[in-house]
Amino acid sequence: MTGKTSVVYLQKDKFQFYSPGLAGVIEFRFVPEIIRDLDVINSELLENLIKVFVTNSKISPSDLVFVLAENAYFTKDFIKPAQPKGTPAQPEITTELLQKQAEEFIEHIPFDNVVSKTIPLKDGVKVVATNKDFYESIAIAFEHLGFTVQSVLPGLVIGTGASLRPVLDPPMAALILQKVNTLAQYNLLNQQVYQPLLKQENEEIDDVEIEKQLPKKTNKKNIYALAGIVPILLGLFVAVYLQFTAPPPKWQTQASPPPPPQVAKPVQLATIAPTVPPVTTSSASANTQFGSLTVQIVSTANSASTAQTLLGQLDTYKFESVSLQTQSSISSGSTLVSFSPNVSQDVKDTVLNEVKKLETNVIVQGKQLGTFDITIVLGQ
Repeated sequence: MTGKTSVVYLQKDKFQFYSPGLAGVIEFRFVPEIIRDLDVINSELLENLIKVFVTNSKISPSDLVFVLAENAYFTKDFIKPAQPKGTPAQPEITTELLQKQAEEFIEHIPFDNVVSKTIPLKDGVKVVATNKDFYESIAIAFEHLGFTVQSVLPGLVIGTGASLRPVLDPPMAALILQKVNTLAQYNLLNQQVYQPLLKQENEEIDDVEIEKQLPKKTNKKNIYALAGIVPILLGLFVAVYLQFTAPPPKWQTQASPPPPPQVAKPVQLATIAPTVPPVTTSSASANTQFGSLTVQIVSTANSASTAQTLLGQLDTYKFESVSLQTQSSISSGSTLVSFSPNVSQDVKDTVLNEVKKLETNVIVQGKQLGTFDITIVLGQ
């Protein structure tokens, strides 16, 4: 226990972080190269970027409560239908049947490691299911930085429409921290991955047993059909053999007339007037904006020379500051460049042009990873 508790509001395309020691809520957006549709594409790069996010935002380790927004899980209600008066009696929908329907719903969630919780309702149950790898990869990245993950809760158990909110704010975080201790039964942190019943395997075993018990009968119709096909195949083989071994017809052996001689076309010389490239004002307009922007370059020991070269190139644009930081734990082969919203397109193009002179595998994120206007995380 670290003494204070922070909230991570996890959504499909981002997470928002609230801690009592921060001035406000800060945000981390996913790029398709690391997470796409709740599926983790590159967990190694994800962990590296979270480390840069924590370092640049100056976040101290704390206990964490993860809350999943509604777009970060799948949910469905299974309700016993009402029996209208005066209608014929219908077969009773038992709790076991509802549970079977819920299991079929979970089996169709399109991930390998699915976890779920069943929430009782008045006349049925509500099932919540999600990809365990999605939240677990983010939780592990924080744990490697000294954080402690207490719980992972689906937002709908918080109530008051918390899981539908697009933005985490301090009052919502305070409500989550107030209720977290009473919602331990819905914690997904140590939930076992759903394992469907092996019905198909049992059916295959039954089929084998039935085949062993039934006597095998020879199908005479198949034998007669096979006997009729064999002469046809032999005839086709003979026809193809004769076609390939027969001499070519006379018209093919006659020499074709030589092609007419080609007459060389006279070469026309053209005088090309020198062109003067148009003068663009994008660089000039970008230069006026550099002086108010801060840049941070993050590198490893293996990319130190590249970082120094890039630092020298960016210094020529007269930024407010260009700093260099070395981190030994970055092991991704991709280079990530993130920009704050106040960076113009001209400045983005200029910075990316300089980065791509040195790196080929470059990923761009439209939201800064911390307090700097521009952050460049060099790959190995």
